Amino acid sequence: MFGKVGRKFIWYLLRSTAFTALIGYALYKAGLISFPGYPIKPQRELNSRERNRSRRIGKIRVS
Repeated sequence: MFGKVGRKFIWYLLRSTAFTALIGYALYKAGLISFPGYPIKPQRELNSRERNRSRRIGKIRVS
C-alpha cells in the first residue's frame, strides 16, 4: 500500500515540477518576471540591434 502511495506522490511531484517550470518559462519569455542575474533588455534595444544587423556597405553585409 505504501509503495503505491509513494509512487503516486513521486509522479505528482514530477508533474507539478514540470508544469511549474513550463509556466515560469512562459512568464520569463513574456517579460513578466526576471531573475537578478539575467536582466531583460528593453524592446527598443532589441529592435535597434536587429536594425543594425542587416546594414549593407556596398555588396558586403555587415553584421
